[in-house]
Amino acid sequence: MFYTIKTKVSSEIKILRSQFIAVLYPVANVEEARTQLNEHIKEYSNATHNCYAYLCGTNQETSYYSDAGEPGGTAGKPMLNTMLRHELTNTLAVVTRYYGGIKLGVKGLIDAYGEAVEEAVKLAELIPARDYVSYLLRCDYQTFESFKHKARELEASFSDAEFASQVSISIEVPCEMQDRLLEILDGYATQSRLSYKVKTTK
Repeated sequence: MFYTIKTKVSSEIKILRSQFIAVLYPVANVEEARTQLNEHIKEYSNATHNCYAYLCGTNQETSYYSDAGEPGGTAGKPMLNTMLRHELTNTLAVVTRYYGGIKLGVKGLIDAYGEAVEEAVKLAELIPARDYVSYLLRCDYQTFESFKHKARELEASFSDAEFASQVSISIEVPCEMQDRLLEILDGYATQSRLSYKVKTTK
């Protein structure tokens, strides 16, 4: 089984005056990882390096890493290896370095970046990685309030809400909850109180 992290965590280590700030982000897919990475780089735009690695997919189907200007193989790869060792997925790791004036050498950099991620993982709450399915819903306000109450039991999350003459909203549930969700949705749909469709991703 593979794991992801419940919430964002960060840690900091200092080695020979260089500061290494490791931040782990939970992400649902590669697009979210790239978006979160860009936001991180903007926040730490004055850093010497923002090296990163990410793994996505319930079975770690996608992986990527970057040394971001450090010597090849000294940053992103050891970060990724640390994540693999902890069986992480759907996780982005970014290590921001502020150079302290003393070169660490190849082995020193490999150890530093790997240790930075290791320390962050120690602080993280790991949860099993799961597949999710999303639907787009459209209904009146009264139906939505009724449905929302039932959806709580399905570990549902809502997003992209639009409140106009009717409610348009996205719902996401773990795949193992899909059959129960469809039973509820069909119950409303047969009464013409709600319409829904599978949400596709580009």
